[in-house]
Amino acid sequence: MILHYLKIAFRNLIKYKTQSLVSIIGLAVGFTCFALSVLWIRYEMTYDNFHEGADRIYWAGSKSDPQGNGFSYYSSTLLVDHVLKKCPEIEAASHFYHNNNIRETIRYQEEDFSIDRITADSNFISMFNIITLNGDDHFYLSDDQVAITDKIADEIFGNKSPLGEKLIFPDINNSEKTIAAVVKSWEGHSSFPFDVLLPHLSQYPDSVEGLECYTVFRTYPNADIQALKKRLEKYEIPHSSSNKEIATPITLLSTLRSTYPREDVIFTVNRIRLFACIGALVIICGLCNYFTIFITRLRMRKRELALRKVNGASERSLLALILIEPFLLFCISIVVENVLIEIILPVFKRLSQIKEDTSSFFGELAVYMLLLVAITMIFAIIIVKFIGKRTLLENIGNKSDLYLSGWFYKGSILLQLFISIGFIFCTFVMMKQLNFLLYSRECGMDRHNLGVVRLYNNEKEAVFKILDQMPDVEEYIYGFYSLIPKHYFLTTIIDDWEGKVNGSTTIIMENETINKEYADLLNIEVLDGEMLDEKDGKQKVVINEAAAKVFGWRNPIGKKFVNMEKECVVKGVIRNIYYNAPVYPVAPAIYFLPKDKNEGDLIIKVKDGAWKTVNQKLKEEINKMDPNARIQLIQMEERYNEYMKSEETLNKLLRVVSFVCVLIAVFGIFSLVTLSCEQRRKEIAIRKVNGASIGIILNLFFKEYLFLLIIASLVAFPLGYFIMKQWLEKYVKQTSIDFWIYVSIFIIMAFIIFSSVIWRVWKAACQNPAEVIKNE
Repeated sequence: MILHYLKIAFRNLIKYKTQSLVSIIGLAVGFTCFALSVLWIRYEMTYDNFHEGADRIYWAGSKSDPQGNGFSYYSSTLLVDHVLKKCPEIEAASHFYHNNNIRETIRYQEEDFSIDRITADSNFISMFNIITLNGDDHFYLSDDQVAITDKIADEIFGNKSPLGEKLIFPDINNSEKTIAAVVKSWEGHSSFPFDVLLPHLSQYPDSVEGLECYTVFRTYPNADIQALKKRLEKYEIPHSSSNKEIATPITLLSTLRSTYPREDVIFTVNRIRLFACIGALVIICGLCNYFTIFITRLRMRKRELALRKVNGASERSLLALILIEPFLLFCISIVVENVLIEIILPVFKRLSQIKEDTSSFFGELAVYMLLLVAITMIFAIIIVKFIGKRTLLENIGNKSDLYLSGWFYKGSILLQLFISIGFIFCTFVMMKQLNFLLYSRECGMDRHNLGVVRLYNNEKEAVFKILDQMPDVEEYIYGFYSLIPKHYFLTTIIDDWEGKVNGSTTIIMENETINKEYADLLNIEVLDGEMLDEKDGKQKVVINEAAAKVFGWRNPIGKKFVNMEKECVVKGVIRNIYYNAPVYPVAPAIYFLPKDKNEGDLIIKVKDGAWKTVNQKLKEEINKMDPNARIQLIQMEERYNEYMKSEETLNKLLRVVSFVCVLIAVFGIFSLVTLSCEQRRKEIAIRKVNGASIGIILNLFFKEYLFLLIIASLVAFPLGYFIMKQWLEKYVKQTSIDFWIYVSIFIIMAFIIFSSVIWRVWKAACQNPAEVIKNE
């Protein structure tokens, strides 16, 4: 019997193949988005939660004004001793260093291996309960010793004992170190993975006062964390010659990645949750589409079901007959979803930075899918019971009472149109914002075709000669540090300026260098006054818009302030330069003429499309000149675009999802119009007999869908505006949401919908009325 029902369900799916295909695609895409986002969220939320006492381990950073989000991962090497003595809430503390996202090389018997390494103090081993698998359980690493994990030990030595073996570290002056212990690898994924553990670097002794290391500590159970945070808001470290107050913000190690994401973190947790919501909306859209058609077909089959009941079919068997079809469709959708996941997963793992085995994920995914199928089948049973309330005679006597104006039908179409319009609107605005950030002059400088060449122990003059002989290099300049990527920060504190109001605080400002040649190369715009030139003395400076604002100057030209006990006069104001991610405001900055042009980066401008050629040619020529030369080439535009990877990826996802949702909505409408035409054939024929033209008949359908489109737009556009306004608020530079976006989307949706139904309605309206009435 079940096999017979499966055949009937399969034949129905084939009979309505267009509607079935759209439902399967929609559900499969929604399932895929939702499943991958669940995997992603779980992975992101479990960073470093495997450590013993993970809920009490904190990361101590430092204030990083005025760059970025104001939080730096680095802290003073003197911090550990200070917090252990002055903070009774802290049980243990350690400082260490880890080259985040940069694999290094070790050499064993002329063979190189790529590894992650940590250099740490002796407290690190006990604080994180590092388990020794081979060697002294209480090992202490001297300068010429290392500990390695069991995973890297298996990779390098296999079954051979690694104790006493020598490893060469090319990145540490080819130093040789002896393996003193083999320790257990981390049990989960961490923000600081390691294969090799070294003693804290000797070039960073405890007397160093700079931001040279990472600091973590574990508090006692039930410690007052708020009191600890307050204690670390402002303090002085003893034995520090600077005697300046320090602020140390802290956050749980397990939430560090989501609270203060690094530049290499492409997606934040909030973005991943949004990704999950998008998948859920696609599933809802697909389900609404399918159930609308399911109910329509169910009403069309009332007579068939009634006759089956007259011939002895039980309520249970009829229910099974009806529910087999949605169950089969769900099974096919889940199979397609699993195929999609298998295809997408390798790329997805690389994009999402998931570095662990995900085989166990499919078991968890099966549970989610079964739960979703169960909920949906319960909903289907309710629908079947509701529709089946009519008496047997009513069902037999009426072929169908389907007139597609019911609340469920209209509500379903409205919801599908609402989701589709919402996705398209958000995609439009996001694309407009991304284009604005990437190509607008308001971001302060031109990044197009500009590159940075960092030279290490190379002859500058020889490199200049190479560049002079390269026709693809239009211009170059030396003696300035690149703004993108920016690796050189110098700040100054200004506490005296013209027009200062009594009680005003000091201002932390960036110190930069600039001249006319540099400004012209980067196309930096002067908003007021003039750019510095070589005739100006050390007294003249240029400031940016942010500096003029914090000084409170409406007319900055000629205004004065004191910097390092020297009076400076403002000659010009330039536009704010966005060298960081555009979610962070630009810091106030002062620009001086360079004192010495013998230091800095080599900044070059190349012809359109010539960057790869210049990159390869320059490396080849420099290596010919010096085979051991170290050189780094960075394309400014490419590096800046990395800040936008999260939004760009989300935008691509929205484009795909928008297309799927529109496809579901349009084909859903087309399917329902087809069924509607079948049910209203007699009505259409009678209207034609009474003199109605084809245009009038088409207008009957167009009015209905136009009304639904208007209602959906009136809901989707305000909600979309609210959501995207909130999204735009996080950017310091924002595009406008213009009226043409609303009009364009409405016209596009109206055109797509009407184009998709006009053929079917036209065909029904052109039928011979006599033939239709005779067949009825």
